[in-house]
Amino acid sequence: MARIASVVSNGCNPDPRVVREARWLVGAGHEVTIHAFDRLENLEPESEIDGVRIIRHRVGMTRYGGTFSTMRGIQKFRKSVANSLENIDILHCHDADMLPLATKTNAKAILFDMHDLHHTWVRMANPKSILRKIVSIRMKNAMLSRAKSVDAVITSSRYFSDWLSEHEIPSIPIENRIENQEPLAIPKSPAIGYFGKIREPSSFQLLFDSLMIIEQKSRPKVIISGDGVATEKINQLAKKYTELDIEIRSNFTHSQLSSMMGDISIMFAMYPPDRGNISEGAIPSKMFEAAAYGRPSIVNRDAPMGDICESESLGIGVDWGDTEGLAAAIIRLHGRSADLVHDELVEKEKFLEIVNALKI
Repeated sequence: MARIASVVSNGCNPDPRVVREARWLVGAGHEVTIHAFDRLENLEPESEIDGVRIIRHRVGMTRYGGTFSTMRGIQKFRKSVANSLENIDILHCHDADMLPLATKTNAKAILFDMHDLHHTWVRMANPKSILRKIVSIRMKNAMLSRAKSVDAVITSSRYFSDWLSEHEIPSIPIENRIENQEPLAIPKSPAIGYFGKIREPSSFQLLFDSLMIIEQKSRPKVIISGDGVATEKINQLAKKYTELDIEIRSNFTHSQLSSMMGDISIMFAMYPPDRGNISEGAIPSKMFEAAAYGRPSIVNRDAPMGDICESESLGIGVDWGDTEGLAAAIIRLHGRSADLVHDELVEKEKFLEIVNALKI
C-alpha cells in the first residue's frame, strides 16, 4: 500500500478525473488524500467520496481567469499543501501548476498528470496581449523542464502525448472515459445540454444563433448547468434570446449526472478553436460522459475531438461558426443514441500499471 497525495488547483467539487483516478487507487489498496484549492472559500473544508479523503485549502479569495492575482493565489495554495504533507510515497500532480511541489516534498515518486496544455489558459482572456504571450511561453518552458525530471507522465489525450513526444518527453494517455451506465430513455421533446465549466460566451452565442434557425415547433430546449468565469455573461446573453427556452442551472455534483442526462437528448461541446488546447488535442469529458448514458454529442469538427467523436460514432462534428451546420446536426441527432464501446476499463488498467511501476 502506498500513501498518495493528489493535488489539484480547483475545489474538486468534484473534478471527475481527479476523483476517478483516486477511486481507482483506493480500490487497489492505496491510501489517497486529495488536496484541493477552495478558491472562492465556499466549499466544505473536508469531505470524503468513495473512501477518498478531500482536504480543501483556503489561502484567500482567488478568482479563476488566468490573472496575476490567480497565479499568486496558486503559489499560496502550493505552500499550504507543502506545509501539510508528511511521509508520502507518491505525489500526484494534476496539471502543470502543481509541478513546482515536486521539489517541496519528501515524496518517493512524482506522477505528473497533464489534463491540458496549461500554459494556453493565460492567453484566453486576451489572446493578442504580448505580455500574456510571454508569460505563456515561460510557463510552457517551465512545465517542459519540470516534466523531464518526474518519474512518470500521463495525459488526458493521445494528442497531448504526441505533443510531449515532440519535446522528447514520454507519456501515456489516460482518457477521461467513464464506466458505461444504464441506457436512459430519450425525452420525447428535444433538449440540448451543456454540463461543465462555463468559460467562453462565443460557444453559447453560436448555439443560440443556430437554434434560431430551427422552426419553433422542432426547436429544442437548452439546459446549461455549471459555473465558471463567464456565468454572468451567459445569463445576460440568454435574456436576449426571448424566443428560446433556455434553462440555466447552478453547479452540479457528479451524483446528479444521471438525472441530468435524462433531461437531454444531445450534449453540446463546441469551443472556439483559437483556444490553444482545442487544436492541440483537448477532448471534452462531457462527450464520453454523454455517450456512457447513450447520449450523442456535437463537437468541433476541425479538431482531434471531432476525429474521436465521428470515428467512434459518439455524435457529429461541426465546423466552428457554421450556424446552419449546427442547426442541421441538432435536428439530425435528436432521437439517436450513442454507445461508448471503449469505456474506462482499459484506462483504469493502464493507470494502475503506471502507478505499480513507480519505484517506492
